[in-house]
This record gives sequence, structure tokens and C-alpha cells, in this order.
Amino acid sequence: MNKRLDEAIGRLKTLPDDRQNEIADLLIDVLDHEADDIVLTPAQIAEIEQSLSDEEPFASDAEVKAAFDRLTK
Repeated sequence: MNKRLDEAIGRLKTLPDDRQNEIADLLIDVLDHEADDIVLTPAQIAEIEQSLSDEEPFASDAEVKAAFDRLTK
């Protein structure tokens, strides 16, 4: 496992069970939809990294759906 993924999983483990389940479901959905075909731009990667570094990195369901829709088009 790479360092960045290990860091993300460590952070996920600190979340309440319901949030862990939501994120796990999202990750499984991405993997099920052939995530290897998704190519992120440097701007998208920067946006994700900024979100992960925010003091309160939680997004609403609508924000997650909008981001997922942008990334899969």
C-alpha cells in the first residue's frame, strides 16, 4: 500500500462508523466502475489534497455526488 493511501485509511479509521460505511460504499462504487479509467487533472488532485488537509474535511452528500459526477464524465 502506498503512503498516501495508508494515510487516508488512517484518517478514515478515526471517523464514526456511519461515516466509515458511507466512504467505504463510495470507494467500492468507484472501484466497481473501473476506477483505472478515471484520470484526474492536476487541478482535481490539488482540490482533493486541499479537501483532505482542511480542518473539517467533510462534504455534504450533494458535494460528493457533484464531485463524483465531474470525475466520471
